[in-house]
Amino acid sequence: MKNDLHKTFGEIFNGDIAAFRKQLLEFQHIPADRQRAEEWVSNLRFLDISGVPDLQAEKQKQDHRYALAKARDYLHDRKIPSREIPITKCEDDDGGDDYIAVSWKWAELKHEVLYDEPKPTVYDYRIRRPGAKPHKIDFPDRYMDRVIRFAQSINVSKVWIDRECIYQRPGDERLWPEDRELGVQIMDVVYGDSTVSVGLLTVELAHQREVDLLSELLQGRLFVDPDMRENPKLRPEVDVLAVQMLILRILSDPRWDRGWIFQEDHLASNRMTLLIPCSEDIQKDRGYDFGDIPGELKMNLKDLRQNATMLCLAARPEERQERWQWPHTDILKKLKQYNIFNRSYVPFQDGHLPPWSNGIHGATGNDKTHQHGSRREVPAYRTTTNCVLDDICSRSLENEEDRIAILANALKFTNRINIAKGSPIHEPGRYSLSVALLALILMNGEILQSTVWEPPDYARLPNESSLMRYTLQSYLAACQHQFTIPNLKFQQSFVDRCRFKPPTITSRGLETKGYLFELFPNERSRIRTDPLSLCLTDSDREALSDLGRGPVLRGAKLGKDAHTALSALIQKLEALWPASQLVGYMSRHLSLDGHPSRPNIPPSAPYVLDMMFELYQALRDDRELRLARLASAPPNTEPTAIFVKPEPGGWMTEQAPHFDSDKAPCPAKVFTSWDQARNTYDKERLAILEVGVGSDEGIREACDKRNRLLHSARWVNGVWCAGGKAMETCVFPLAGITEERRQVKSVAGDGRRKRKRGDGI
Repeated sequence: MKNDLHKTFGEIFNGDIAAFRKQLLEFQHIPADRQRAEEWVSNLRFLDISGVPDLQAEKQKQDHRYALAKARDYLHDRKIPSREIPITKCEDDDGGDDYIAVSWKWAELKHEVLYDEPKPTVYDYRIRRPGAKPHKIDFPDRYMDRVIRFAQSINVSKVWIDRECIYQRPGDERLWPEDRELGVQIMDVVYGDSTVSVGLLTVELAHQREVDLLSELLQGRLFVDPDMRENPKLRPEVDVLAVQMLILRILSDPRWDRGWIFQEDHLASNRMTLLIPCSEDIQKDRGYDFGDIPGELKMNLKDLRQNATMLCLAARPEERQERWQWPHTDILKKLKQYNIFNRSYVPFQDGHLPPWSNGIHGATGNDKTHQHGSRREVPAYRTTTNCVLDDICSRSLENEEDRIAILANALKFTNRINIAKGSPIHEPGRYSLSVALLALILMNGEILQSTVWEPPDYARLPNESSLMRYTLQSYLAACQHQFTIPNLKFQQSFVDRCRFKPPTITSRGLETKGYLFELFPNERSRIRTDPLSLCLTDSDREALSDLGRGPVLRGAKLGKDAHTALSALIQKLEALWPASQLVGYMSRHLSLDGHPSRPNIPPSAPYVLDMMFELYQALRDDRELRLARLASAPPNTEPTAIFVKPEPGGWMTEQAPHFDSDKAPCPAKVFTSWDQARNTYDKERLAILEVGVGSDEGIREACDKRNRLLHSARWVNGVWCAGGKAMETCVFPLAGITEERRQVKSVAGDGRRKRKRGDGI
């Protein structure tokens, strides 16, 4: 499979959009067997180093013996003793789960040294497989020394090294024909489940000033406030160029250019420790914990990524500049911290503070809002899909089709594409790598925009006539969604679970299942004196300890004030609809928050509590709440959902006049779905989207149609329950990819506009 990621779809398919669409559909029929890979990883093999003596003490003994022998015989050759390391499996070991996953570049490199000659290794390592003769390790001995020293420093006796623990020596294919193929599809588990991972660098730091500067960087001491990650400021005395050159020196190591190593770094996440060689006389007691291994600097990759990303943000020539300049481009190409890099801000409540805030609300790190002058903004995130894809595309690989498995592993996709030998994707010239990756992303529920609702954005999305001018990366960048999410921590992790239930790619778009809710009218939503209002009354606010003025505080999921405010909301709903499903649902989860250790808590509970926290913030800030019922339910049915008015701009689909000019705008509709993780190797998927309901004739009401088209408008936060009702099948068109059926008219914002055939779906 050739790498065509730099080409447009038009260049790949010679302008034939029908061929592009046909191939996109075909990849769904080339699945990989993920379950077999999960069975393989349950019997993961390890190198058992428990029998290796302390390497530092052994090295000192060997040096002493060699010095004595050389004193007697000047021509004495140093002999490296042999050491066997057995391979064990999970089922063979003592039941312990602790192991180290090693990340290294396979190719043997010229080793940079600070001395006149390389230091001898402690042992000549041999690997002993069960029932087989020992063989010379494929992993370089000097690297094995480093790994064992690290393992002994943290008291872990099992090591996973791909070259030895996946059987792939000459002749292994006959006995273990699928070992590599299965291992390739499950690396997310191998590195994700490791106690710690270790990455081996070969570029050495020779000078004390370099190590001291690195310590300052990793501690965040270059910044005025290390915790101010969204808008970092450098201390005036910082030599920015020196820091940049130090980072580039570290990034000159060949490991940063490899696609598989990016995957390992990404999957190990906070558990990836880098080992950087240094001279043994380097002093490490300058603040950062570099460990006590002689000749090595231990460094957490997260610390390097986070502070390097903050450095690039703080050192930009102009605030909010979108085009990065060298060396920032080179640094971010290899060291982006996604939860910092992906963050942007959207105005909150028309950009102004609530009237009771006294100008202080949002000025503290305990609140998820951001103060920018007199304006208040809410953080918004993208999924990491585009960033991961960029990182994979910019690194080298021997086999281009491996990018498919790496993307699936890095994003922990459930649905996979088969890249094993014998798969149709290996047929020369048949399949496009760009389309394979796009299919993989869509098959796993990526939420993309298919239409726009505000006049300035009309020309932004691809359409049928412009699709062939896009590359894969530019297409995804144009269609990406922004998510404003409810929790205060782990925002990026939450957003990466904002996906459809795994859909089917069809000629009409992404076919998935979920529930469609229709909002109630909002006559009483903002009348605080109305007893039926969903807003907090003055007496409700007096029950809050902070009187609605201080920072938002939080317990396990909620806090005391959140419980008080939400209990008041539940009482209002109970008065209107006694014993309703929504009241019972919210009451049960409020109770769960007080007893997090209660058995049989549903997997969805943490997400529901996050959404209830958003309800509390909305009540506190006097934002509009809207009740909703299933769109298929009869009129006057009790509400089964409550949603927070999106910011900024409110409900987009209610502001757009109807397709038929003599009709009033319909109440907004919200599509929801939840997909529980299949096992510990999987992850949950959640979708809550304001949608325009359409048909093949245009964006208009189509409640009587099955598999109706839904056009995503924006992410919505709220709580919903379906009461055991079956999900319905809906289709989300794909901008430019879904075949346009006819010329339609769409109106958005404050004015009317005709959409021509080549102007979008």
